[in-house]
Amino acid sequence: MLKYILILVFSISLLSSERPNIIIIITDDLGWGDVSYNGGPINTPNIDKLADDGLQMNRFYSAPTCSPTRAALFTGINSLKNGIIRPLNNPTAERYGLPLKHKILPEYLKEIGYQTALSGKWHLGMFSDEYLPRNRGFESTYGHLGGGIGYFDHALSGRLDWHRNGEILYEDGYSTTLIADEAIRIIENKNNETPLFLYVAFNAPHTPIQAEEKIINNLSDISDKKERVYAANIITLDREIGKIIDAIESKGILNETIIIFFSDNGPVFDIDPIAATIAPDILDSKGNTLGLKGSKGSAYEGGIRVPAVIYYKGILEKSLSNQFFFVDDILPTLFGALNINPNQNNITGVNRWNDLIKNEIKPPKNVMTGNVIVHDERALFNDKWKLYYRNFVYNENSEKIFELYNVNDDPYEKYELSEKYPDVFESMKKTFDENPLIIETPYINPVQSYLYGDRYIGITDSPWLERTYKEKELPHPIVQNLVFGWIIFLTFKHIIIPVLILLTLVFYFMKFRNNISSN
Repeated sequence: MLKYILILVFSISLLSSERPNIIIIITDDLGWGDVSYNGGPINTPNIDKLADDGLQMNRFYSAPTCSPTRAALFTGINSLKNGIIRPLNNPTAERYGLPLKHKILPEYLKEIGYQTALSGKWHLGMFSDEYLPRNRGFESTYGHLGGGIGYFDHALSGRLDWHRNGEILYEDGYSTTLIADEAIRIIENKNNETPLFLYVAFNAPHTPIQAEEKIINNLSDISDKKERVYAANIITLDREIGKIIDAIESKGILNETIIIFFSDNGPVFDIDPIAATIAPDILDSKGNTLGLKGSKGSAYEGGIRVPAVIYYKGILEKSLSNQFFFVDDILPTLFGALNINPNQNNITGVNRWNDLIKNEIKPPKNVMTGNVIVHDERALFNDKWKLYYRNFVYNENSEKIFELYNVNDDPYEKYELSEKYPDVFESMKKTFDENPLIIETPYINPVQSYLYGDRYIGITDSPWLERTYKEKELPHPIVQNLVFGWIIFLTFKHIIIPVLILLTLVFYFMKFRNNISSN
C-alpha cells in the first residue's frame, strides 16, 4: 500500500510540473521467440535488460500485420475499426493511407507542448504530401515511408525510399544503424525545457533479411545460411536498441522517460501460401514463435502475441504483467499517465495505466484484432476466451471458420472448445457478428499485388518522393484471370504437378491397355 501511495504522490508531483518524455521503440516482424528473454535461441542482451528493468508485458497483442498495428497505435482505434485492415502497398499498385479524419498520437502530444520526432518506418501513406508523417503531427521525420526497404540501398520496388522531413535523402549505411543514430541524435539534442515524444520504428527484422557481413561471419556455428543472416539481423537490432537506452541514460532523462518496446506483429515462418506467392521475398525470413500457433498475417497467437516492455523507472519496473494489453490501448494508457482526455468517442483502446501500476489484472471484454489479406482473420477476446475467425475473401461461398480457445490455459491453441462450451461459443459469435469491419482500404487484389506489389530489386528508377510514377492499371479481365490462375498454379504446384503427372500416366496406361485389348 505504501508503494502505491508513494507512486501516486510522485505521479501527481510530476504531472503538476512537467510531463515525462515518451519513447516508443517498435520492431518489424519480431516474433515471440526472437528474443532470448522469452527463451528464444538468438541472444538479445539489450532487449533482455530492458525487459528485466521494466514491466514485461506477457500478454501484449498487436494486429497481425504492420499498417493495421501502426494505425491502431496512433489512433487508439483497433485495426478493424480504423479502416486500415491490411498492409499498404506501394503507390504504383494502389493509393491509400491512414484516413485524414483520424487525429493521431503525435498531433495530440504536439498540442500539449511535446517535441515530436519519428526515426524509421511510417507505412501509413506516402502517395501524397498530406499523408506524410511531417503533416500528421511529427515535427521531424527521417527514414522510409513504405512497407519495407533494402537495408543497404534503402530501396522499395526499384525506387529509393529514404527521406528527411519529406525530402529525398541519399545516404550510405545500414538502415537499422541509421535509424538508431538518428534517434540518439534527437535524444542528445533534446531541449531540456520541452518533453520529447520520439517514435523509433525499425524495419528490422522485416524482409529482405539482410545483415552486415562481419556479424554474419561471427555466427558460423549456425549452419543454415538464412537462419545465420536472420540471427545477425536481430543481433544488430538488439545492439542498436541498447545504444538508444544508453543515450537516454547519458542524457540524464531516464527517470523522466516512459519507454515502450514492442513488435508490430508476429514473425514470418508459416505464411499463407497464396500470400507467399504474391510476395515471395517474405519466405527468406526465419522467425520464431516458440510454438505459438500461426505467424504474421494470422490471428492465431503466433501472429498477434508479441514481445513487449513498458519501462518507467520507479513506476513500472522489474516486474511482469499478465494483463491483456492491445496495441490500441497504448494511446489511452499514455493519456492516463499524462492525465489528459483525448475527447474522442470512437477510441476502442482502454486506459490501463492504473492497472499496470497496481499490477491488477482486468480481463479483456469483447476486444478484437485482426486483418484481411487473402483471408479475413480476426480474433475476439472476452475474459479467458478467444474466438478465432477465418474466411477466404475471394470466394463468397467459402466456409466461415470459427474456433474457440481458452488462451489462458491453452496459449498454443491446441484444444478447440466450441462443442464443449456451446453457450460461450454462440455468445461470442453473436458479439462477433454485431461488430462488422470498417473498411477504408479495399481487399488486396492478388493480381495487382503479384504484378506491381512491393519487391526488393535494387534501384532502377527515380525516388518515390519525386512522384514521377503513375498508378498501374490492371490488365484486361481475361488476362487477370490467367494471371490469377498462374498464381494458384505457383502456390500449389507441389500438388498440381504430381497430380498432372499421375493423370498423364493413367491416361497413357488406359490407352495402352485399350490398344492391347483391341489387338
